[in-house]
Amino acid sequence: MPPIRPTPVDPTDLLTAIARSAERLSQRDSWPEGVNTLLAELGQSTGISRVWIFQTVELGPTHIVQDYVFEWAASPEYAQMGMSCFSMFTKDFELPEYRALIESRRRGEHQSMMPDELPPSWLRTHLVDEQHIQSMLTIPIMVDGLWWGTLGFDDCQREYRWSKPEIALLRTASALITNAILRDQLSARDKQFEILKALTDSSAWQIDLKTARGWVTGKLAKIPGQPPAERNLNILSLCRLIHPEDVRRLVKAARQYVADGEGTFRHDVRLRHHGPRQHWVEIIGSVSSDMKGRPEQLAGIAVDIQHRKRQEIILRRMAETDPLTGAVNRRAFDDHLDFHLSKAQRKDRPLSLLMLDLDRFKAINDAWGHPTGDMVLKKFADICRTNLRDGDVLARMGGEEFALLLPGANAQAACAAGERIRCMLEATQLDSCRGLQATVSIGCATCLCGSSTGHELVADADMALYKAKRAGRNRLIAASSHVEH
Repeated sequence: MPPIRPTPVDPTDLLTAIARSAERLSQRDSWPEGVNTLLAELGQSTGISRVWIFQTVELGPTHIVQDYVFEWAASPEYAQMGMSCFSMFTKDFELPEYRALIESRRRGEHQSMMPDELPPSWLRTHLVDEQHIQSMLTIPIMVDGLWWGTLGFDDCQREYRWSKPEIALLRTASALITNAILRDQLSARDKQFEILKALTDSSAWQIDLKTARGWVTGKLAKIPGQPPAERNLNILSLCRLIHPEDVRRLVKAARQYVADGEGTFRHDVRLRHHGPRQHWVEIIGSVSSDMKGRPEQLAGIAVDIQHRKRQEIILRRMAETDPLTGAVNRRAFDDHLDFHLSKAQRKDRPLSLLMLDLDRFKAINDAWGHPTGDMVLKKFADICRTNLRDGDVLARMGGEEFALLLPGANAQAACAAGERIRCMLEATQLDSCRGLQATVSIGCATCLCGSSTGHELVADADMALYKAKRAGRNRLIAASSHVEH
């Protein structure tokens, strides 16, 4: 039979045992070997029968599920590890004393008891008659403010009332276990992230919402000409990693997500530090809160979506482009018109529109066939493109009608561009063998300083085009009234 331990516990022996175990538990691979060492040190220094750890697997309103995950026993007769009754076992809260015990542990409070002093119940029978426990001390293991499990000390030899200094030292041991759990969880997350990074080419990031500082790794932290490394930055420096056009939308979306606190945050952005080429990533994250429920951290990963974006761009261009001429279609033209009108208003610049309609195109189709008509449309679009500046938009509105949007061009510049197109088409032999030529009628409208609507601009250009047709075709007419301040 193991020797009966002295009373009281020698605090020096207990402190020495905790100190020896602390070094082992501070190592990266301290779980689970370091915990087993700690339990052995605690058991030997206190002289008790058994030291154990229950893990809280599930805590419901009416029951608790626990698992017996660690144990040190002074002799085989005290060992309970592996017993089926302690493997993923469930207990109901029908007994008031047991419910009070669980609620106390949930709050992080220790319990020191003599089981023989408990009122008659299944709990007393379980502790005294089945386990032969004469005194028990339990200390909750709290991780991130939640009850992770219980560190227990059973004495099956004699009753012993633990002193406050002894309990304080054993609480330190519980804190060492908490730190080992956190390190193990962090190590597991690191391994998971390395797997995820390998599969998705991801970077990690975290922002402390209280200090407005954070860190980034991988592509987010990359500085041209330097090896990848983790970077710790303030919120302004973090924003500078993102393309300027994407920062405002990202910050707005992140603030809304933190305020709502629901689901997963997802947002596509371009990185700023990858030179002239745009590099797309998807920012994915979640918010964590402190014990009072206040948002504390926003953290997650940035997944490389460059390939996906390339495919999206290809599909978008296909959806927005006329397949015959390569000009944008009517729907895309409407989007461009809205965008450039808004920009003209912000920058106080003019915006011009040319409406172009091939003359007697139906006669070409009837006389030469639709393949020839298609050839004429393509060559006309090519002529228009040779006269485009960067930022100009050529659209096929339908049939033989085209539109040319000229941001920043006043009426004089727009008319000059239209005349170049008209003259070039008139001088072009579209089919030299058959002597096929074509002409175009053009209507020009200009809004100054962005002070008219898209509908008004199109209507003015259409009316000018109608007048060009009525005046004999193959000519350009500018709208008689331009909206000015």
